[in-house]
Amino acid sequence: MKTTVNIVILFSALFLFAPSSGAQGLGVVPVDYSRYGKPPVPMSVLLLVPEEFQRFVYVSTYEGNEIRHHLGEEGARELRTAFGIEFASVDLWSVRSEAEALAMLAPTDPDYEEVRVYDYVVIPKFMRVDSSVAHQKYGFDIDLLAEFYGRTGATVTKIKGHGESSTGKWFASTPEEGARIALQYAVSAVLDGVEGNRGLFVANEVDSLKTEKSALNN
Repeated sequence: MKTTVNIVILFSALFLFAPSSGAQGLGVVPVDYSRYGKPPVPMSVLLLVPEEFQRFVYVSTYEGNEIRHHLGEEGARELRTAFGIEFASVDLWSVRSEAEALAMLAPTDPDYEEVRVYDYVVIPKFMRVDSSVAHQKYGFDIDLLAEFYGRTGATVTKIKGHGESSTGKWFASTPEEGARIALQYAVSAVLDGVEGNRGLFVANEVDSLKTEKSALNN
């Protein structure tokens, strides 16, 4: 069972297994590479977000109080926005689990015909979320993983994005803002990975179409 959120937005990206980024501001906007003469990758993307990801809540503690960070909901929104910059079009479907998302890539799945119209399917994961508190200063570290699959269901690549932030009361910020900044940097790092490997996506799609054509001819 899937829930569909349709969007078609222009899209821009960031670097495969990119180095971590430290945040000192209160907001991070993904780089729009079209400003530098690079158009969106001319491909369509389906973002399949498992409930485990979308419902992920990280709990940090500050001054004896527990703070709940709804990183899953925010992460899904950030990824949808970021992919909408880097690729020609992107849709987001909510699915029950990663297993269900992977099953949808098989020709025997009821949703396969809808899925196969996209050039790529992306399944996101939280790999690690940590926080620290010292001297009224709080830091967050977040590792994201985006797994890209082609039309045939084969894995194209896995892109890791790391984000970190270090803020505190002196900066008039809150732990919630610190976590959000680290998440935004992690998403931006994933986009750097796409942009740094844009040739891979275009070349893989050409090969995939050739494979499909050959299968039909046979």
